[in-house]
Amino acid sequence: MKFDELFEQRSLVASKLKDCIRDMGYTKVSFASKADISRPTLDKLLNGSIDNKSSFDRHLQKILKLLNMTVEDLMLYHSAPVKSATTTVFSKNALVDHEMSDKAKKQYNLLLDVIDLCAIYY
Repeated sequence: MKFDELFEQRSLVASKLKDCIRDMGYTKVSFASKADISRPTLDKLLNGSIDNKSSFDRHLQKILKLLNMTVEDLMLYHSAPVKSATTTVFSKNALVDHEMSDKAKKQYNLLLDVIDLCAIYY
């Protein structure tokens, strides 16, 4: 497939890019920063919703250079299988009437807020 034909295949390119970025361990923010692309533009590329061909081409070239991939490499890319192993550990030593300290409650609530922010932005 030629580079000029990729714009017509935006949704397929988006799917392949998502897989590459995930498999290489990048977050959207870190990848956008390394590729010198704004986060909203990366989101448009990953959603297949970018509608300007010159912008698409320019940003895709940056991405391919960062990934050290050719057009053929990207289009033939197959995602690594996702391991979905869920392990739950229960302890018989847990205290029955344990209550967190005020400091621990504040830290826990802060951690929950950070997780909520991550869910919004990632």
